[in-house]
Formats: sequence, C-alpha cells, structure tokens
Amino acid sequence: MDPAALVEALEEEVACPICMTFLKEPMSIDCGHTFCHSCLSGLWEVPRESQDCRYTCPLCCVPVHPKNLRPNWQLASVVEKVHLLRLCLGMELKGNVCELHGKQLKIFCKEDDLMVCEACSQSPEHVAHCVAPMEAVAWEFKWKLLEALEHLRKQEDEVWKLEVSERQRTANWKIQVETRKRSIMWEFEKYQQLLNKQEPPGRQLAMEAAAALASLEQEKGETLHKLELSHGELVQQRDILCGMMEELKERSQMPVRCMLQGIQEVLNRSKSWSLQLPEPVSLELRTDCCVVGLREILKTYAADVRLDPDTAYSHLIVSENRKCVHYGDTQQDLPDNPERFYRYNIVLGSQCISSGRHYWEVEVGDRSEWGLGVCKEDVDRKEVVYLSPDYGFWVIRLRKRAEYRAGTDEYPLLSLAVPPRRVGVFLDYEAHDISFYNVTDNGSHIFTFPRSPFPGRLLPYFSPCYSICANNTTPLTICSLDGED
Repeated sequence: MDPAALVEALEEEVACPICMTFLKEPMSIDCGHTFCHSCLSGLWEVPRESQDCRYTCPLCCVPVHPKNLRPNWQLASVVEKVHLLRLCLGMELKGNVCELHGKQLKIFCKEDDLMVCEACSQSPEHVAHCVAPMEAVAWEFKWKLLEALEHLRKQEDEVWKLEVSERQRTANWKIQVETRKRSIMWEFEKYQQLLNKQEPPGRQLAMEAAAALASLEQEKGETLHKLELSHGELVQQRDILCGMMEELKERSQMPVRCMLQGIQEVLNRSKSWSLQLPEPVSLELRTDCCVVGLREILKTYAADVRLDPDTAYSHLIVSENRKCVHYGDTQQDLPDNPERFYRYNIVLGSQCISSGRHYWEVEVGDRSEWGLGVCKEDVDRKEVVYLSPDYGFWVIRLRKRAEYRAGTDEYPLLSLAVPPRRVGVFLDYEAHDISFYNVTDNGSHIFTFPRSPFPGRLLPYFSPCYSICANNTTPLTICSLDGED
C-alpha cells in the first residue's frame, strides 16, 4: 500500500469521533467506543454529585454510565506511534499533493519525469505529453529498472575481469623483476668467472652491478606506484557501480509513488554508465642486463655448430653447408630414420656436448616465430613432446611476433625491450648454465634456465616453425664468429 494512503487510514482509526483529531487520553465506554477524555467530559458535563446519571454513546446511542469510563492505554500507545509516523512522513505526504490545485499526484508524465495531478495533466504544459496513471506505468518502469540493473551487472563483470587480468599481469611482472634481478647478479658473476679471476670483483665491475640493480629497483618502485593508481581507479569505479546497483535495487522495492519520482534520471544515468579504462601501465622492463665485454668473452668459446639433416622434419630444408634451415611448402620424401623428428619442425645440431663451454649465434631476422636452445640427445622424436627441461628441452621461443617465452607455459612471458634479430646461445656444461642473449641489443641477457645438472649429452636445437606469413620465410642461419658480421 502507498505510505500516504496507509497513514491516512491509520489516522482515521485513531481519530476521536467528536473532535476528529488524534485521541487524547483515550477513554473507552460500555459499548466499546473510544473518545478523548476531554471530549466526553465536555459533552456530558458530568457534575461530581451526579455520578449515578446515565448518558448515551455519541455514536451508537447505547446507554452508558460515566463511572464505567476506562482508560485505553494500548490505544493511546498506538496513537502516539501513528502520530510519530505522520511526522516522519509529513514532508513526503505534503509532496504528494499538487501545490497548484491541492489534489493528489496520481498521474505520471514520462516526458517531464514528474508526478502530476489530474488537473495538471490537462494543462497546456502536459496535455501533449505521454501521461498515465502511476499504477499503469509501475510495471513498465520496474522492468526498465531490471534492464538497467542487468546492464550494470555486465559492467561489474567487466570490472572484475579487468581486475583479475591486472592482478595476473602484475604477478607475472613481479616474477620478471625478480628474474631480471637474479640475472643481473648471475651475469656479473659469470663474467667474473669467465675472466678466470678468483679474487673479488673489481671496483668497476661491482659498481656496474650495483648501478644495474639500483636502476631496476627504481623502475620497480615507479611501476608499482602507477599500478597502484591504476588499481585505485578501478576500485573507485567498482564502488560507484555497486552504489548505483544498490540504488536500483532499493528503488525497485519502493512504493509506486516513491519509485517513479525522478526515475528517468536514474535510468538514464545507469544505462549510460560504462567502464572507463585506466591509463595502461607498461610492464616492459627498461632496465636490461647487459654486462659490457661479456659477449667478447663468450665469443672465445665459439663452437662450430652445424645442422644434422638426418634429424630434420620432412618440411625443413637444410643448406649444403648445414648452416641454414627454412620451412619448405612441400613435404620432402625423406627416410623415416630414428633420428628424424616426425611431428615437429625441428632440426638438431650434429655435435654432441657433454663438457666444456660453447657459444653460438643464430640470425633469426624479422621472423615472427622461431625456437632455439639445446635438448637431450635421446629426446623422443616421433611422439608429442613438451619443450621444458623436465622433458629434456632448454628452449626459448617467439610466437605471434610478440610473445617471447622460455620453455612451456609454466614460465612467464619474457620482457624484451628490443626484438632480437640475432640470438646468442651459451652453454656451460659443468656450471649447468644455458643462457640466451640478444646480440641486437648489445648482448643484453634474455634468459637463463634455473641451474641443475644436465642429464646426459646435449644437442643444439633449432626450429624455424611454419611459413605462415611472408615475414616468416627467411631461414635461421648459424652465424660465423670469426669476425663481426
């Protein structure tokens, strides 16, 4: 029931039949009717000496005796509560009456989003508008409230998905930061070891390492601050969204008169709300790991790596000098010898490695996909394989021109500021070290697999992948390190 009508009905129930106002000191008489004590006293004018006089009820005219008057405390309590309710709703009730005509506001004008009375609905201001009794449009607007709520729920889902995605990106980025930090320490340590110096690092080398670590820490702090601001914007939008959804839920449960008041503005605001994406935060690490002079040391361990055609997948074409490989459009008629890969575009080097230090560089050019590294000599070459150390593969890969990854999906994406056109591979068997370098970016470090003993002899690994587009047709080429190419 409409609150205004409910209060009016209650007022009638607790009104004195004589003075027509709230009962004051309600007194019940023999017939059961109740009146104000003062109203009965004034009506009957009962003198003290005439208590035995008989009178009739002002309503039903049943004979009653004044001495049988009984205070009705329970009804007095109800009167007090109705009075309080009337005061609480007084402003609203006042607003339900047209100030111009003094009539109840029972008509809703859709164009002006207003409650009007019948007289207003026929006035020049509204006569051409779409108006209807408020009960008639109640269900229509309840349905619109549900539609607006569903729109906001979809927006809420988008916010949550974005928050989850950003949390995952941030977690992966933190792993990259720690990996880069570990790489910086390892690479400077490796440089020291390759110089065959047993004494502590020189002052200049220690200063370079400290500067790289400090730069990385500063970058980490700046990026974390940007991520916090971005997340704060998302949280703020989510709070606003939740508030709007709560407002719609509350309005849909209101009495009709209250629900319709200003409903068009609420609906328009809800339906027009859309997620404002925060300024994207780049998670590409700017602080690289590049030890000046390390590549020159690595080149002293240059290995004459050559491809083994007997291991090549049937679509791969190996050059006569066994230094280049590319993917051919047609399958070659090659013997299915045990060494040959049957399912994957892979070819291995011919030199088995079981000791020492070895370094080679491969020109990958502008290919959109490739894979490089080493693998165990006895990996399965006929069935499904997984490119992870657990299955005997220490490989980095490029996919879709932008996704650099070490091993399988268990490793996070690699962050490279400069796309490599030439990649260096360094294998220190005794140190259990397999590392990759971006020669294009002054020999900056790409990735080092976690160190653990190698399980047997290793072979260089190459995969040109498929020629799925024009920029993926150039061959992988093993470079000569006799001089700068």
